[in-house]
Amino acid sequence: MTVDYNPYMDEVLYGDPYPVYARMRKEDPVYYVEEYDAWFLSRFEDIWRAGPDFKHFTATEGTTPPHLLTKDTPLNLSFASMDPPQHSKYRAQVASLFKPGAVKRIESELQPIVKGLVDEIVERGECDFVQDLASQVSVRGALSTIGLPFDLADKGLEWVNGIFAREDGHRGATGASNEGGKDMFFTILDRVKELRKNPEKATGVLELVMNSDVDGDKMDDFRLASLACVILIGGTDTLPKALAATLHRLWQHPDQRRELAGDLSLVQDAFLEGLRLDTPTQHLGRTVTNEVEFRGKVMKPGQKCMFMWASANRDENEFENPDAYDMKRRPPRMLAFGHGVHMCLGKHIALMEARLTLEEVMRRLPEYEIDEASAVRNRTEFVQGWTNLPAKF
Repeated sequence: MTVDYNPYMDEVLYGDPYPVYARMRKEDPVYYVEEYDAWFLSRFEDIWRAGPDFKHFTATEGTTPPHLLTKDTPLNLSFASMDPPQHSKYRAQVASLFKPGAVKRIESELQPIVKGLVDEIVERGECDFVQDLASQVSVRGALSTIGLPFDLADKGLEWVNGIFAREDGHRGATGASNEGGKDMFFTILDRVKELRKNPEKATGVLELVMNSDVDGDKMDDFRLASLACVILIGGTDTLPKALAATLHRLWQHPDQRRELAGDLSLVQDAFLEGLRLDTPTQHLGRTVTNEVEFRGKVMKPGQKCMFMWASANRDENEFENPDAYDMKRRPPRMLAFGHGVHMCLGKHIALMEARLTLEEVMRRLPEYEIDEASAVRNRTEFVQGWTNLPAKF
């Protein structure tokens, strides 16, 4: 009997999806789901090949499951839904703010915030690593990058968590999550309009885009708010899940945690391995524009093709003993940040936030104990990971 897969099946959403992914890689790595007229690539090498291929694939119809499969979410107006060369030009407009040098400005803002959060945790003797720490850091990092005030932090978390909330028995985004998305967009749109009237107060991405154009095209308020929403969602949601996964894996491997606490130069290695092993984004995709073949299967124009990042990062053809946590693995390639021109723009910000947070935890709370029985995971077809990870010290 061959493997059975659908991104919305209970075994994938509520069980452990990795055995299903392993069978797909072995038995049917280019898997077709008729209901969505979509192909699912589960092997590392195939996704590595497909990601940069804009001769056969396009992002202009969206990249997420709610865009491509259930088609229940409006298309974003930013470069996230563009192909080269258009994508490259609009991404370059803001790319300078995401480079390592520019990230130092955000780091200087976040460092005292991380310390203050851990101060409170030390005083209480317990916390939720996601809600009380990682999410608080990531949403502020995203707001600072965009140029929005920290007074939107609580609302930002509410919006982003709502967007990824799902209801049992319902496939894809819910009415409530779309309403939250609208509230986010129009709230940010109002802030953009205020800054247009007071441009001297603008900072971050908002300032940069307001004062520049792409080949004579100056973004209007709607497109700028749309770009800000993409950055807020991407910058807020994934980092907490990856950071919580790392803290959980280190707790499971006390010898590696002890070594890390004694040598903080290993912090980035520890985080990247947690990100590889527990990649939050299950899959993103494209629409086929020209007929293309993968392992004897022919994809036709108009069909969807989903890149299963979480499966690829455990591919036994790419990683030795792929289901094990080894913070010194240091693989030459990984797909947790994507690949090609659509690689995660906020990679350096995420690495900085993870470094600041892990260093502070390892310095001050290295013997934390996780209450696994009370931990909660987010189960969606799109993003999975810890949403609550209680710990005591």
